[in-house]
Amino acid sequence: MNELDRSNEIQVEQYTFEHIRSKVECAVNDFRENDLDLLELSADERAATHQIACYLKKYFPGWNVDCEYNRKNAEPKRLQGELVRPDIIIHRRNLNTNLLCIEAKKFGNQLIDDRKKLCGFTDPKGEYKYRIGLFLILSLTSPYNIRYEWFCDGNAI
Repeated sequence: MNELDRSNEIQVEQYTFEHIRSKVECAVNDFRENDLDLLELSADERAATHQIACYLKKYFPGWNVDCEYNRKNAEPKRLQGELVRPDIIIHRRNLNTNLLCIEAKKFGNQLIDDRKKLCGFTDPKGEYKYRIGLFLILSLTSPYNIRYEWFCDGNAI
């Protein structure tokens, strides 16, 4: 491991689960306060995840917050041989510094595949080693709750 990789690893380790969870919950609350109509209108989940990503930028300064990011450096992102593109990631582009991977689905859609992906993205022996994974389940009925399922070290927590 070179010096840059060690430095990036330390930066990721500085973010505890509680720290990340608190920031994410603040960003999702901002979304609920300002953009709940996207759920009320049953807009495509990508519209909702884009807005959530915009709020996340405020809480994770100095990090890249990207939607549908399908690259690992110059190569396509793959899990178990399949091309993948997480809904939202917080990372440092062109470095192997991966903090948070988020998948989101509307309640009632097929959910199992995204859970498997989050286990793979957070696997400490895997290729990406995201510190934390999050599955957001978006309700389309009042009161439009958003459920959180967290992942770490390749498992649901």
